[in-house]
Amino acid sequence: MRRNHLGHQVGSRRYRCSVREPATGGDASVKVTDTIDEVVAKLTATPSVTEGGEITYTITATNKDGLPINNTRSSPPVRPRLSRADNVYVGTNAPVVNAIDSVSGQDAWKFEQLTLDKAEVSTQVTDEPGTPGNEGDIVKVTITADQVSVAENVKPTFTVHINTVRA
Repeated sequence: MRRNHLGHQVGSRRYRCSVREPATGGDASVKVTDTIDEVVAKLTATPSVTEGGEITYTITATNKDGLPINNTRSSPPVRPRLSRADNVYVGTNAPVVNAIDSVSGQDAWKFEQLTLDKAEVSTQVTDEPGTPGNEGDIVKVTITADQVSVAENVKPTFTVHINTVRA
């Protein structure tokens, strides 16, 4: 009896088949041995944004060698977006730092071996400068009297108004 070995790949799964060819013309048999395939989930982010800008995060699935997994049944990479707050203060803003902490959902358990790349990604947030045509974050303050008039012996009171509430 002669044996042949065949290799076959479906998506990220690799199969090795051993096929017997019976000399008598009987039934052939195939033995399929599955291997554990590691999938690595990696997070990337927009490297820098201006205050009020949008940070885009991408989660990419690769094999253990860093090559993208070509699975036609899967959706495109996950790309959540986060808007960075715009504040009125001049100066440096702290970077926005995130990492993959965990994975959940109805299909998360279907991976043979899901490895999370927990490396932090950082997005620098730059202050928008005031320039001609772009005055930056203007804060207008107005003062109004609480009374139309007062007698000489009465102290007037005033209310201060700020045009907008900023973070």
